[in-house]
Amino acid sequence: MQASIKLSLKKALTTAAKFFTFGVVLLCTQGCMTFSEVKLDANLEAARVKLMEGAITRDQGVIQPLLAPDFAWREDDAPLDEEPYDFWNRHKLWPQFGALLKEQPVLRNGLMKVPKDSVKESYKGPRMAWRQVGGEWRLAYFFAGAPQTP
Repeated sequence: MQASIKLSLKKALTTAAKFFTFGVVLLCTQGCMTFSEVKLDANLEAARVKLMEGAITRDQGVIQPLLAPDFAWREDDAPLDEEPYDFWNRHKLWPQFGALLKEQPVLRNGLMKVPKDSVKESYKGPRMAWRQVGGEWRLAYFFAGAPQTP
């Protein structure tokens, strides 16, 4: 009788082990593929997080070093005395700026762009892009997008 219980227990454990192994393999193959598709350069991720911190506190000292030398914040010509922070304050763009920083960038023409739709030429909504400057990731532009009409 005890041998029968041991055999049943062994079968149950073997079956459980097979299901567990199958689950781990499935998770790794599905989960790992998804993870590798969205994995970002560690330096880009660090720059994004730092910029998020600066956006939350609106700290120009944190944000400025993360901007490309030719950073653009307007699609028209900005007045010479205007800073991006003035423009963002005047147009209440900080929440939009912060929201875009949370999105996963996609690579297009050497730029890491957000949102994903911004890779389309026809897209006119809010968007930003990162590019490498001297081996470091810098924010190349942040455009608020076309004004929405009610």
